[in-house]
Amino acid sequence: MSERRSGGHLPTVWDPELIQSFTPLCTYESDGHRLEELKHATQLLFKSLTRPEEKLDMINKMQRLDVAKHFKKEIKEFLTHLDPSTPTDLFTVALQFRLLRQYGFSVGSDVFSKFMNSDGKFKECLSEDAGGLLSLYEASHLGVHEEGVLDEAKAFSTKHLKLAIDKLELEKDLAQQIKESLEVPLYWRFPRMEARNFINIYQRDENKKLALSELAKLDFNLLQSVYLQELKDLAE
Repeated sequence: MSERRSGGHLPTVWDPELIQSFTPLCTYESDGHRLEELKHATQLLFKSLTRPEEKLDMINKMQRLDVAKHFKKEIKEFLTHLDPSTPTDLFTVALQFRLLRQYGFSVGSDVFSKFMNSDGKFKECLSEDAGGLLSLYEASHLGVHEEGVLDEAKAFSTKHLKLAIDKLELEKDLAQQIKESLEVPLYWRFPRMEARNFINIYQRDENKKLALSELAKLDFNLLQSVYLQELKDLAE
């Protein structure tokens, strides 16, 4: 019998004893009750919002913090009764369009017609609305084959977002989010990696909801504790 050839793999730098020494920041056993409290507080907060645009914005933040999975029922119920023609500003129209498509609701790209000229091009006055352009850019990645309006939306928003990030007056966090989205749109990102990044951004938001912020951090750390235990089991 011939000797099996080596794959040439380098030895691991992970010492099993080192892995076993790692201690999680929190566990479901010790912090599970607090998690449920924060979920309940966030649920009440969501229900207390009266304006549709406020709820859409909160759903967007829940998604980016990767805690929307805890509120599927509430989100579906809200989106089911949403009127796609209600919002008038670019940011909200694009956000609503993106969320409806992400959750499987039928919504046509004609909702963007109010922002377009008769020649099928987006109005140049929108180029000054960086937040709206970013929302439009993210929505454009939910298009289907040969959906010309969204192809035009992607081209228009990409062009003006690249110009916007060079402006000194653009708010720092918004500029950073634009750069990241031009590299990798939200719809293409891994939820956990996006959550870790957005937790820091949300912490600096003057309008952040404390319950949602704490829920996101605890949820992230609890899942990390699960991964750590799995790693320990493999290292035994």
